[in-house]
Amino acid sequence: MELLTYPKTEYLLDASLESLHAESLTWLSEISFWTDEMAFYYKLLHKKELVETCPPLDLAFLEKDLIKIYGEKLDKVRLEIKSHERALASVIKSTSLQEEENFREAHRRLLMEIYEIQMLIRIFKKRVFEFIKK
Repeated sequence: MELLTYPKTEYLLDASLESLHAESLTWLSEISFWTDEMAFYYKLLHKKELVETCPPLDLAFLEKDLIKIYGEKLDKVRLEIKSHERALASVIKSTSLQEEENFREAHRRLLMEIYEIQMLIRIFKKRVFEFIKK
């Protein structure tokens, strides 16, 4: 499900490059936390007691979601953000408005990816909580 508007989208048009840099650093920190969190959930889903008592298909479904988030989304966006940060250094040195506009558009795309990952993680956690309650 995609939101129609994001509150920060308009902000990106006027935000300073320094504030976009700070936001990128915040994203990297959040991704690091999410990575640790996904490792915790992986260990939780592979606890002997859980594996022995829960339906294997349910566990497989949750593990598939976990792998999608961790393996496909988090690492990919982390690498994109690091590349984005390197591009920022170039934009700061440049006087090209087009280069800055391209950077801001890339930043907006990354923001959307972060929102998407955040939503996927929330859905995953909700499923795990419901699963554990059973």
